[in-house]
Amino acid sequence: MPSSKTTRLAPDERRDQLVRRGLELLSATPHDQVSIEAIARAAGISKGLLYHYFPTKADFVIAVLRHSYDELTARMEQATDLDGTLDAFLGYVEERATGFVAVLNARTAAAEPAIRVVLEEQRTARVAGMVDLAALLAGRPREQVESPLLTLAIEGWMGFCDSVVSGWLERGEPSRADVLRLLRENLLATLATATRAPAPAV
Repeated sequence: MPSSKTTRLAPDERRDQLVRRGLELLSATPHDQVSIEAIARAAGISKGLLYHYFPTKADFVIAVLRHSYDELTARMEQATDLDGTLDAFLGYVEERATGFVAVLNARTAAAEPAIRVVLEEQRTARVAGMVDLAALLAGRPREQVESPLLTLAIEGWMGFCDSVVSGWLERGEPSRADVLRLLRENLLATLATATRAPAPAV
């Protein structure tokens, strides 16, 4: 709940506070349905002060997206195995279901171009991380497994993952454990196929 008085904070602290409040708000409401007035009200500040830190609504949404990405990455990096990593991901998106679905929708051509650029940067970073995973699972150096086929396979799995997770969040079923198992088995099969050495010519 916003306080009746605006606490005086250092600029960096105020900006971080606004981003955290924004993450809470945009986790429950798609960003394209939230006005600057609503964001300022939720943060307990004036609209003018919000514009001081974020000149446009897109700037604010981008800051929230970057914070969310870093937060999710930190959670996933705490895991010690693939199941733990996937569970950390599913737990995070379950907490922020509306925001996750809004991010998926924001990749469309109708979304703010600057926001789409940031989402694409984050997606590219995820692909790079999964190439590292593929190399680890294959027991081979990254340069030996990295290929257009592997990139395509990973991007395809990410699309599959988005579809499965958004459907799960919408329906509330099956169980998180079942969704995790589905994602894991599909991922392992996808990476194994894409990193398999080609059969010798007959």
